[in-house]
Amino acid sequence: MNRYETMVIIDPALDQEKIDSVISRYTEMIKTDGEIITVDQWGKKRLAYPIKKKPTGYYVLYKYTAGNKVPQNLVNDMNINSSILRYMTLVVDKKALKQEQLDIAGAGKLLKEAEEKENAKVNE
Repeated sequence: MNRYETMVIIDPALDQEKIDSVISRYTEMIKTDGEIITVDQWGKKRLAYPIKKKPTGYYVLYKYTAGNKVPQNLVNDMNINSSILRYMTLVVDKKALKQEQLDIAGAGKLLKEAEEKENAKVNE
């Protein structure tokens, strides 16, 4: 099983219920043969250039682990779904995973040190 990240840009002209249904549809597709790590909804953002004459898009980032078939099934479905403006799926490199874990561990360490310094100031 590989780790994947799929960024989807959804048509912002849809109402929030339809956007949520699109998000849950792909979440369920991933869950059928994989495991979701996170689903980050970035919300409505300005595009670098218009796509299908739309200046904005609703961004969603899926992070998940799955076999080879899940990303292909997502691509097949997104190609025919008219509410998807753009999408991109990447296989996360093992070096990037290690760096992400180090970043998380380092951030936790920095927070712990900051809390210790704050507690030391309060106790003085």
